[in-house]
Amino acid sequence: MDRETLLQQLTSVAPSQFVEEFLFDRIPHIFSGNRRQFIDWKRTLGEKLDVDPACITLVGSAATGISPNPNKNFKVFGDDSDVDVAVVSSLHFNIAWRYLRMNGSRRYRVDARTRNSWDAHASGYVYWGTIATDRLLGVLPFGLDWLQAASVVGQLTPTNGRTVNMRIYTDFDSLRGYHTQGIKSLRESIITRV
Repeated sequence: MDRETLLQQLTSVAPSQFVEEFLFDRIPHIFSGNRRQFIDWKRTLGEKLDVDPACITLVGSAATGISPNPNKNFKVFGDDSDVDVAVVSSLHFNIAWRYLRMNGSRRYRVDARTRNSWDAHASGYVYWGTIATDRLLGVLPFGLDWLQAASVVGQLTPTNGRTVNMRIYTDFDSLRGYHTQGIKSLRESIITRV
């Protein structure tokens, strides 16, 4: 999908419909229509994460071909783009949230960026049923396994050489709600620019 088509769809289609059509119910852009490759990739990642592959999907520019981030000026997915993965796992969400809640004093022994991310979860991410692992994976009990999993799939075609980021959602409703809210905000920012 090109930039103009994405912007047109963002402003004309209901946010929930956009999320369904362009994020969840399609073969992600990076897989160039190769369903078998996408399924095999998810199977490999699922085995490494100990998560059902059906609970894994791609979001962001790797999914749509265009970054849905207005701060990136709706940049086209390119050679330097990363791969954002949504993982639905109530087990891993609960382990992560319990760890973050029970180990609050540990946050004073981590770097400032990790501490800021930790704080952001208490005030926002957890409300949406998500754990953004980009800064926190290194401190979570299953973090090393997940870092290794990201490294393994980061060497597979077509994600080879790319950074693979993962975000945990407690359930599919949380995944849908988080991304629908993001598309609503994005849509409002596009409409107010015009």
